[in-house]
Amino acid sequence: MRFIAFIVVILTVAPYSANSQEVAPHQYTMLPADARFTIVQSQLAAKWTFRLDRFSGEVFQLVKTFDDSNVWEQMEVVGLPRVSTPLRPHFQIFTSGLAARHTFRLDTESGKTWVIVQGTRQRADGSQYNVNLWEPFVE
Repeated sequence: MRFIAFIVVILTVAPYSANSQEVAPHQYTMLPADARFTIVQSQLAAKWTFRLDRFSGEVFQLVKTFDDSNVWEQMEVVGLPRVSTPLRPHFQIFTSGLAARHTFRLDTESGKTWVIVQGTRQRADGSQYNVNLWEPFVE
């Protein structure tokens, strides 16, 4: 009798527990080891979508134009070392699902790390605007 009651409980609870499991959407494609470019998107928002040149370390952010088109806008990377002829990839971006401030750019050879921050720039007419940029991470 206990065995039958156990089976009934399992059959009653199992459909609900199976439905509660979340499946993460596909957000990552395996790159060839020597791929020069990659696209990284945060789980937080589409505005945190980046195209990284893994050889030079340059980063571009996906932005909307006034006519609602998408374009890649180059981001400032403070202290980006210039490599004259990069031969292999050695930069990567990490994004956290917790907060945009936990988005990092890493030089995989030196370990130097940058964090994404919001800065202010000035136009020729004196007005100011905000930009996202990469600053060295204080270690």
